[in-house]
Amino acid sequence: LFEGKGRDGQAVVYDVGRGVVLASLAKCPGLISSVAGAVIGGKDDDNASSFVAVVTGSDEGTIRLHSLPSGRDEPALLAERNFDSSPVVSAVIHPSSDDQAVRMIVATRNGKIALVKYRLAGGERGALETVFELTRQGKEKEDVYTAGALHPDGLIYAAGTDEGTIFIWDLKTKALAGTLESDDQQSIDCIAFSENGYHVATSSSAPSTAIQIWDLRKLQSIATIHPNGSDGNGDGDGKEDGQSGDDANGNTRVDIGRISSVAFDPSGVFLAYSGEGGTKVCMVKNVEDVVCALIPSKTKGRKSKKKDEAGPFRGGVVWGGVGTAGAEEKVWFASGCDGERPLRIWGVSATE
Repeated sequence: LFEGKGRDGQAVVYDVGRGVVLASLAKCPGLISSVAGAVIGGKDDDNASSFVAVVTGSDEGTIRLHSLPSGRDEPALLAERNFDSSPVVSAVIHPSSDDQAVRMIVATRNGKIALVKYRLAGGERGALETVFELTRQGKEKEDVYTAGALHPDGLIYAAGTDEGTIFIWDLKTKALAGTLESDDQQSIDCIAFSENGYHVATSSSAPSTAIQIWDLRKLQSIATIHPNGSDGNGDGDGKEDGQSGDDANGNTRVDIGRISSVAFDPSGVFLAYSGEGGTKVCMVKNVEDVVCALIPSKTKGRKSKKKDEAGPFRGGVVWGGVGTAGAEEKVWFASGCDGERPLRIWGVSATE
């Protein structure tokens, strides 16, 4: 399963295996800025008590928790809450969620990170309770968060700011564990952790901005990707975003425009980055090795429409499957971006 969001204020849950829309969730106030889901109570379809929890966040500061029962009943809205009317930049289900409570990490633009809980048993249901909040102490000015991501083990949270800083929070100690500074100091609009937890990728949706991969253990940048350089050596030819051509060395240059999202594959071997003109996949250990450039046919050879360059560029790319361990395992990823209606699901060969 994966979740998609639209500018109409509605979120949709897709069943990739069956190729169908599983559920359309009730519209929320404002534009949906974040959506995430998880199976609660086990992954066995025969487990009557298990369900899919989906949390959405809006640019008006509202988060909503929905449930999709395993029996394929209609989705239900469990709870709703507004966070000081500050836009939600990230809302994710915490892996500690169980049949007692659904726990979520919510980050808002006004510099707040909160662990929020919805009780399923052992207490009053119906309210989203704040367990704790994280705010930096002794800061010279208020932080403005623009993106967030939760480490796979649920113990670390990364929050990006409008000035290109990434704060690494230790959720166990509730303390700031480290700070990363992007090279271009542009707003951090997308963050992704690798599944093994060793790396984190960050980027901005500003034009001509690079993607950086960081070693989380050393808190150091280990690679920089220029997404609109040529496949193979990263050189560009000065063309506008959304155009393709050859660089000075004769290498094919595929331009995917502004970046909307980055994501590691389940094995941590590949990184996909998606923009308004398509998606590229590269090797993490050698980012110049671009495995493929997936360009929708209607955008090939055509200059992309100019988007509002003053604000964030919405979009997403998400991987599914369990990695590249066996030929029988199916790996896929889905991508979509602002200004386009379709979501595209790409199949990946596990043997390549």
